[in-house]
Amino acid sequence: MGFGHHPGNPPFHPRRLLLALAAAAPVLATPLLSRAADLIGHGAMVNAVAVSPDGARVLTGSWDYSAVLWSLASGEQIASFHEHAAGVTAVAFLPDGKRALTGSRDAAIILWDLESGRPLHRFEGHTGTVAGLAVAPDSRSFASAGWDFAIRVWDPESGAALRVLEGHGANVNAVAYTPDGGRLVSAGYDFQIRVWDAASGQEKAVLEGHEGSVNGLALSPDGRLAATASSDETVRLWDLEAGALLRTLYGHSGFVTSVAVSPDGRTLLSGGGGDRRVRLWDIATGRQLASFRGHEKPVLAVAFTPDGQGALSAGYDAVVRHWDLMGKAGAERP
Repeated sequence: MGFGHHPGNPPFHPRRLLLALAAAAPVLATPLLSRAADLIGHGAMVNAVAVSPDGARVLTGSWDYSAVLWSLASGEQIASFHEHAAGVTAVAFLPDGKRALTGSRDAAIILWDLESGRPLHRFEGHTGTVAGLAVAPDSRSFASAGWDFAIRVWDPESGAALRVLEGHGANVNAVAYTPDGGRLVSAGYDFQIRVWDAASGQEKAVLEGHEGSVNGLALSPDGRLAATASSDETVRLWDLEAGALLRTLYGHSGFVTSVAVSPDGRTLLSGGGGDRRVRLWDIATGRQLASFRGHEKPVLAVAFTPDGQGALSAGYDAVVRHWDLMGKAGAERP
């Protein structure tokens, strides 16, 4: 997601504080991987992070107006991309791993050839920040979430604008396709999650319950569950088939910026803007499994590696941290 400024902390809730303390998990004070594996080089806060389908590379977007392609194994920069006229607020790989999209505060989206570093196409139509990007599983379309209250759907090959989805009453922060490509899910500053028919653009459902802006969104691999992160200090899990709230996860203190669901659908990552923590959760029980501390400023984006054993978190401190999720043997269990 892209943050021009965080949407503000919600009012103090004593009940939430007690629940957060009760759910608190052990804190790992430093990343479990070597500091050399962290991705360091951006000149401003890092808003977005994505891992390539083969797990070998990472793409990040920053307020320094650039996107950078990294080697995950070494932490070294492979290439950087500089065509945007403002901060890069969203990134996404295409399924072929050879191309990627970047979205920006300049309201434009660029499709890149990652091998040559050449821009292939520029998509224009949004009138505000492009805060989220999602590529359809068949690669025939992609969707963008804008701070002009709209979701736009595009053809990546021709560059054509296919449709505009309107219904949110405020900035749209995130968008995701279900794995079958049949639906789009979006989340915004209007506290709402909306479900759309991807082919027609028709709105199918509105999910309500958050008490603050919905900043992050991720879907389970089977497409049945949505996870959302909000400024109301919670992460919520939703049944997309029933359109119902399944569970609310308490543990963060301050606004929550981002979420990611593991490739096997069993665990969830969340990024804390207010508490600067990355938290790992068990989806079935809602139990917090671990809390990682290392960012000096708010965490703005999180992602799993394709094998589910690692995680990446992008921060306001201009650093992308690389975490080993399997090496918690030294941590106390909740």
